[in-house]
Parts: sequence; structure tokens; C-alpha cells
Amino acid sequence: MAEDLIRVLLTKFASVLIDHVRDEFNQVVNVKDDLEKLIKALNSIHAKLYDAEKREIEQESIKVWLKDLKFTSYDIEDALTDWNTAILEVNGNTSRSNLRKMMSLAFVLPCFCSHRMSPLRKIAIQIRSINQKLESIDARKNAFHFASIYSDQNDAEAVLIEPQSENLTTPYADPSTIYGRDREKDYLTSNLTSESSPPIVFIWGMGGIGKTTLAQLIFNCVEVENHFEDKKWVSLGRTNSEVARVAKAIVEVIPENGSREFQTSIDRIRGWVNQKRFLLVLDDVWAEDLISWKPLFLALSEGAPGSKIVITSRNEEVGKKIKAIKDTFIHPLSFLTDADSLKIFSRFAFAGKSIEFCENLKDIGSKISDKCRGLPLASETVGSLMVLKDTKEEWEHILNDNIWKLELGNHVYKPLMLSYRYLPSPMKRCFCYCANFPKGTKIDAVNLIQIWMAQGYLGYDETDEMEVRGRGYLNSLVRRSLFQYPEIDKDHRTVLRFKMHDLVHDVASTLMENECLTVIGMPDNVGQNRHLTVALEDNTTFPVPPIELTEKLYTFSIQSFHDCPQIVVSQDCVTLPPEFFSHLRYLKTLDLSRNMLLMIPDDVAKLKSLRYLNLSHNPFYELPETVCSLPNLQTLKLTACYHLTKLPQSIGNLEKLRHLEIDETTSLEALPKGVAKLTSLRTLSRFPIGNNDKASCHLGDLKNLNHLRGRLKIEGLNQADESEAKEAELEMKEHVFDLHINCSLASSVMDGLKLNSNLGVLRIDRYGGQGFPNWIADLTNLKKVHLHEWGNCINLPPLGKLPLLKILHVEGFKAVTRVGSEFLGVETSSSSSIAFPKLEKLKFSGMEIWEEWEVNMNIEIMPCIYYLSISRCKNLKSLPQEVLGLPIKKLRISRCDLLKQRYQTEGEGEREVLHISNKRIH
Repeated sequence: MAEDLIRVLLTKFASVLIDHVRDEFNQVVNVKDDLEKLIKALNSIHAKLYDAEKREIEQESIKVWLKDLKFTSYDIEDALTDWNTAILEVNGNTSRSNLRKMMSLAFVLPCFCSHRMSPLRKIAIQIRSINQKLESIDARKNAFHFASIYSDQNDAEAVLIEPQSENLTTPYADPSTIYGRDREKDYLTSNLTSESSPPIVFIWGMGGIGKTTLAQLIFNCVEVENHFEDKKWVSLGRTNSEVARVAKAIVEVIPENGSREFQTSIDRIRGWVNQKRFLLVLDDVWAEDLISWKPLFLALSEGAPGSKIVITSRNEEVGKKIKAIKDTFIHPLSFLTDADSLKIFSRFAFAGKSIEFCENLKDIGSKISDKCRGLPLASETVGSLMVLKDTKEEWEHILNDNIWKLELGNHVYKPLMLSYRYLPSPMKRCFCYCANFPKGTKIDAVNLIQIWMAQGYLGYDETDEMEVRGRGYLNSLVRRSLFQYPEIDKDHRTVLRFKMHDLVHDVASTLMENECLTVIGMPDNVGQNRHLTVALEDNTTFPVPPIELTEKLYTFSIQSFHDCPQIVVSQDCVTLPPEFFSHLRYLKTLDLSRNMLLMIPDDVAKLKSLRYLNLSHNPFYELPETVCSLPNLQTLKLTACYHLTKLPQSIGNLEKLRHLEIDETTSLEALPKGVAKLTSLRTLSRFPIGNNDKASCHLGDLKNLNHLRGRLKIEGLNQADESEAKEAELEMKEHVFDLHINCSLASSVMDGLKLNSNLGVLRIDRYGGQGFPNWIADLTNLKKVHLHEWGNCINLPPLGKLPLLKILHVEGFKAVTRVGSEFLGVETSSSSSIAFPKLEKLKFSGMEIWEEWEVNMNIEIMPCIYYLSISRCKNLKSLPQEVLGLPIKKLRISRCDLLKQRYQTEGEGEREVLHISNKRIH
């Protein structure tokens, strides 16, 4: 980790500081000599760091030396930050020749130097002081006799050898990939589906033994799916075990039931379970004061007979206390057998390897597997490491690694530390940073990559696709099982969110000792820590950071748990004091989301190093113009700021801004014209089109935003015309995969749009035409389409010809009375044609006068469909026999009077759907 930091510093010195010093500074204060000494020491240390980092786990003295080096490196980075800030301020109002004169005067006669020049002199002195520290550290390294090894090849592994494809799969909840738990799974499943067994099942065992995996296996099995009306999974953890936090966590995963006003969390839970047979999993419970849980258990007891709660925990005492409150079945989880442990290890370690390779290394693999002591987490993690090793020598090296001989407490720490040791250097910093998230946190992948980028872990080349590199690192950490339980986007096959196992988090926290601090309430002393996360208790006063303690912070996050939709601007809202930002001069990442902030002070402009600013879920009405004075800002997150009415007019000054997230900002009806200048933008989640106001963005202002990627929502198309549609050049947005267009009843302007053929997801709301856009069937890469509220359209577009379409939702076509062969979009005379060849899910809803659905028998249709939903189509009389004969596994019919009557009444209609086992008609 220190190695990558030193490498980055050397790069920054070469590309940033030296140019300024040579040109303007060194002739008066000999800074060039000091810098050459500093760079020489850095190079000398850099050559030894790869060996040092491999040995730090085994030798405490090396660990201390690396800590001293790391904190000195942070001081060097701070000096670079101060220098760049001072240069910006001086250059703002000073010519080049005058700058040299002022610098000379500043160092010859410092008592007469201008106030603006004094920071430069201080930095020069600071560099000399740092140089002395670094020379001492360089001299101390000789006592350790480090080998001179550069890790260029190891770093290349992170970028080149790691698979660049985002097609990830996850082994979790897949019965074919979980070994040694079949008997326990069957036994506990039988227990859960029996009404005579206790209502609570408590699974306990040591960390890493597989409690969560077993619970997921049960949660996803067919017997449980068919037995319970509803089931929910809630992840808790040590910080979320108070009853109020547990109740709130449950509320977050259950649907709303009526007005939320004046409802407590317990009331909402009671409404959810009311006479319903449910399954609730509470994963990773740490609470010891379980008497306070009685109201929660009382609310959950109002479910229908047969409802169950599964609780997992490391602590057997928790189960005993729960049993004292309510009848509970306690199940201890044991170690895996050697044979089952080897199966898990082999599944990861030998993935994609040849039969000959597996046979040659089978014995070594068995010996490595034995060292995992029957712990699934250890077997997965070490197996995920071994799949990257391609020679017998490498496997023997892992088998004989000294780390197996160390006393590290928990048995799992050895394999986890081993996996960390063999991470590429840049990836080590990315992994360790996750210690800043409280245990049990579900970490958002995109958000984490943005933070890594802000911290400089993904490079400093602004033209480079840093996000792509970050995604590669994240995917690799998932593959290595250091990031677990990933949620995978079904369309893009990318990781959306993941968790760190508590023991993996412990490893990261140990490695970040004295660098990151996570506390409840503002601490009195931050110490040397560079990253601070403050969690606020409910009803806690918003803290003001102690000025003298937070000056060195790189990360500052204040986490409260206010839910923005419930926010009402009131006396409970927070107004930050004017001096709140004054001393956070090195800050790179600031997260003040969900904190009831009513106003952001102008002093935010002092955060010159800030690259990531998260103000989401706050009730302020506007941002100060001074936000646009942050020269390094890369990410600005304003999601769910429902009261926000405008963005600063000078937002175009944020030249380095790459991500502008404004989802759910319903009061923000236009963007300032300056957004058109943000040519570095990768994310622009909403693009509301302004009216004739010259200060607002029009559709044509999208023209130069060709780096946009992911999802883009265009709103208010009725404010544009065909010429602007062409000017927007949407066909050039080749990285936009998901496009959402709200037409606001516009029609003719739609034909002027030219969309990029790479589009995979398309949603069109409130289209005003009677036909349909002439290009819609030409987007041959579409996989998901949602057409919503096309109130004037009398026919459905010919979507059956889209070769890759998997999901189709047609909603609110209120003028359609009949759906026929035009919907299939292929030649009905051709017996070789297939309509909707890849379609898996089809939903129709809100089609109030739709009466008939006919399908031509001459062609094959929908061979892959498994899900059909019809809702709010009250006049539809029946479903085509050709459709009911398809391989549909799930049928949902809701609020369709005639269909309900036909298929629920005993007779021919009921027999037509009898073969569909999973159907709900109501």
C-alpha cells in the first residue's frame, strides 16, 4: 500500500511541482536541491517497498517503519497540495515577471513580503523539514536488508491480467456451489415449513463458518419460496442491533402500506405482517439487550400461523436470550469436513484450469486446503488467490508462506492476510479504504469507485477512464472473495452493491490502524487519522468538527439516518456554521448526506482539494455559487434533494466534474446553461429541458457531452423542436446504455432524434403521437423496453423484430383496443421467422379499453418467455391459446375483471392455465 503511494508521489513530483520550481522558485531558495534530495530518497525507498510490504505482517519493526514512511508521505502530499493552492492564488492576479520579483523579495526580506507570497515561503521550509524526516527513514531501511524488487509486473496484473469483462457471476445462493450443508439445509427447511415448530430459528457459529451462506441457501430454496406469502432479508451487524435500528432496517425492505405520516417503524412492520405468512431473516445479530426487542417480536407475532424468523449470530448467548422471550430453535453450525472444504477450495482454485494442471497440483492444493481449517470463508479466499497462480513453484510458495506460522488470533486471519499480501499494490489501498465503512454496510459499487478516484487511488490523469480501472479493481476484489455477497445487475452483469465479511473488515481495519477512525459522535481527538466517519445517534445534535483536530483529514463523513422523503423543513433542520469548512484544507472526500441540512455556507469554496461532495437527501433549496470555485471537484451528488430548485449558474467552471447525480430532484425543473461546458461528464442522471429561458439548458446543449455513459434521462421534450433534436447528436453518445425519455406529450420532435445503436435499455414516457417513432424497431441491441402512457397511440409498435429484447413492459396505451400481428413485427408469411426470439418477461398494464389479443399461427413466438403479467386491463376478454401454450412459469393477473372471471371460475378457462404452477389471479 505504501509502495503505490510513493509511486504516485514520484509521478506527481515529476509532472506538477518540478515545472513550477524550475521556472520560478529555485533561483532564490535552492528548493531544487531539496527536492532532488527528496526524490532521491523516495526512489531509494521505492526499490525496497515491495519486499517490505510482504514482510510487514511477520515483523512488527517493519510495520512501524512502513507506518512512519506512510505518514511522512502524507505530509509530502499535503505540501504538494499547499503548493498548488498557493500557485493558483498567486497566479490569479500576478504576472509571471512580477511573480519572480515577489518570490525573491519574499525570501531575501521575508518581513516585507506580501501576504500572498508568505505561503510559498512556508512550503519551501516545510519541504526541507520533510526531507530531513525522509532521509532518516531511508537510512533506517538498511537495517532490514530488503531486496530491491520493483512490482511493475505485479501492478500490471491488476490492469491487464485481471479479466476486464464485467460479466460477473456470484456463487451465493446457488445450491450447486455450496458444499457440506445439504443435511442442515434440508433439516432447517423442514423446520421452517412446519407450523408446529418454533417461530424463530437461531443459527450461530464463529465468524467465517458460513452462517449467512446457509441462511441464503434456505431463503432461496423452492420449498421456502412456495410456502411463504412474503419473505424479506435484513442485514444488521454490530452497529445495527439496537431495537430502533433493527426496526428501521426492516422498514427499509418492506413496501409502504398507506400513509407514513405519524407511523412508527413498529406500526409499519405490524401493517406488513398483518395476517400474512411471512419469512424474515435477520442476518448477523449482535444485540445483548434483547428485552427491548419485545415490542418488535410482539408486532411480528401478528403474522399468519406458520410465519417464521431466522436469526444468525456469532454469539450463542444472543440465542439463549431470544429463547427466554419467545420459543426458539437453536442450531449451532459446525466446521466443514476436510473433503467439503477441499471441494470449495478446488472450485475456486482450479476454475478454468486444464485437467493436466489440476492433476499435477492436486496434492499441493489439498495441503493448502487443510490450512483453511474447515472454514468456508478461508477456503473461498485462498482458492480465489490460487486461481491466479499458474505454476507449481507459485503454489509451493503459497503453501510454505511464513504467514501460516504466525499467531494471528482467529484462524481466518491467516488466509485473509495471505490474500491481502498478494494483491497488486494499487489494489491494496482500494481494499484498505473500505475500513472507513461501518461493519455490515452494504457498499454501493459506483459510489466506492468515485471515492477511490477522489482519493487518487485510480491515477491522476484526467483524460483516462479512471472509472474503468476502478471497476476492474472492484471486480477483482469480488473474484478474490474479499468483497462478498455481491448484488449483480441482471442486464449489465455488473456488481451493484456488496458487503465485506466482518473478519475481512477486521483485516482492513488492522491495516489502516491510526489512519481511519469510525466513531459514534464527534471524537475529542482524531490523532493521526486521515479518514474520519462519524455516526450520529438518533436525535443527536449535528457536530461541528474541532478545528485543531481535523486539519489533516482526507475523508470526512457524517452519517445520520434521516430519510429524505419524510423531511419537512422545520426547526429540526441544520444550518451549518459559516466556519464549518474553514480548516479542512486537505479534504478530498466529504459526505454530508442525510443530515437535514438547510443551507450550505459560502465557505465551501475553501475546500480546494475536494474531489467528492455528497449532499444527497438534504432539504436545502439551493447551492451557493462558491461551490463552483472547487477546482478539483469530480463528483457532486445531490440525489433526493427534493427541495432543490436550481443549480449554480457558474457550474460550467467545474471543468473536472465527471459525475453530476441529480436523481429524484423533483423541484429542479431546468439546468443552468453552464452544464453544456462540462465536457468531462460521465454521469448526468437527469437532463430537464428548459423553456425559452436563455440561462437554461436546451436539448441541443447535449451536443458536446459525448463522454456520458450509463443512464441518461431526458425530460420535457415538448420544449424542444426537431432542429434541436438533431443538434443534440444523441447518436454520438455511444456509452449511454440506458435512455429514459419523458416526451411530455411531444410527438414530431421524437422523429428528429437519432439514437445510438448501442442502447440496451429504453423507456419512453408520455409520447403524444398516434403512431410511434420511426426508428424504434431499428435499435437492435435493446434488451429492455418500457413504454409508458402513450395515450394517443392506437397500435403497438413492431417490437417483435428486436432480436435481443428480454423484458418488455407496455403501460397506459389507453387508445388501443386490439393487439394483433403488427405487434410481432415480422413477416407472418415466413415460417422461419421468430417474433420476440429472446423475450423472457412481458407485462401489460393500464390498457383500459383493450379487448382482444390475437396471434398469427404461421410463425413461432416468444420461445424463451417464462413470466407474463396483465394488470388493470379490465376489458380484455381472454389470453390467446398460442400464448398460454408457451413455456410460462409465472402468470400474474391483477385487476382484470374479465380475465379473473375466466381463469378463476371452474371450467374451460381454468383448465387453460392449470399447467402453470406459479400463478396469482386476483
